[in-house]
Amino acid sequence: MKKQSAFVVLAVLCVGLGLVMVSSRGVRVALVVKQADAAYRDGAYQAKIDVDRGRKPHVSSGRWSTDQDRASFIAGYEESFKTLTEAKSGKAEPSAAEVAGYRDGVADGARHRRASQPFQLNKTDNYRRTETGAGYRDAYSNGYQDGYYLPQESAELRTISQN
Repeated sequence: MKKQSAFVVLAVLCVGLGLVMVSSRGVRVALVVKQADAAYRDGAYQAKIDVDRGRKPHVSSGRWSTDQDRASFIAGYEESFKTLTEAKSGKAEPSAAEVAGYRDGVADGARHRRASQPFQLNKTDNYRRTETGAGYRDAYSNGYQDGYYLPQESAELRTISQN
């Protein structure tokens, strides 16, 4: 009886250890894939420059030619900008105008992508508005790129998480 109990315990431990190793390997593989992606690294580098110089976030994904590269650049930029900003000065809170601009940008960018329209940030009514508050246009630009290039669920989740 003791041998059977010991065998069951050993089997459970082996399976558990195997699952831990597989899941940690998956995390390492994901990190290696991100670090191997030039567009992601470029986005992270641009974010580092912006944070070091005290600039507001400004995603410029136009430097990459494919939608996949642009999405990767945006992901690297936003992830690094958030991490570096929080590490440098604590939690950075966007203004009401920036939140509104980002939301409007995500909505317009996603709408244009679904309608198969070309990327036309500066031709939207929301971008052209002159009465918008400080930071609205930059946040709108970032949101529009997120809505246009990132998968829809991802852009919507970012909008919700910024509230």
